Amino acid sequence: MDKEARSGQIQAELLEMFKNLPAEPMKFVYPLIQRLAFMQTTLEELEDDIKAKGTFELTKTRPRKFRERPVVKTYNAMIKNYTTTMKQLLDRLPGEKADEAEDELLAFLRK
Repeated sequence: MDKEARSGQIQAELLEMFKNLPAEPMKFVYPLIQRLAFMQTTLEELEDDIKAKGTFELTKTRPRKFRERPVVKTYNAMIKNYTTTMKQLLDRLPGEKADEAEDELLAFLRK
């Protein structure tokens, strides 16, 4: 599945969780869902790259040393933003539904 399709799938699943949210709060939730879907698909790509090529690489200068690959720094920064955005999204869920949706969201993320 390409990145656009995957992002659309994530957005649809998240929007389903917020389908009963009134229009006014949804103005704030929808952009969070879009950002979250983008970050999740990007993180998945970065994870694939890290799995394939590792977290460290040899420098080309002498003496040769290991350094963290730039993709790892990008991943680490983005995962922090992803977590923050996820928290903001979960905080917008109403009462009891929040706990239930949080469980669903965590199960979805573990896939």
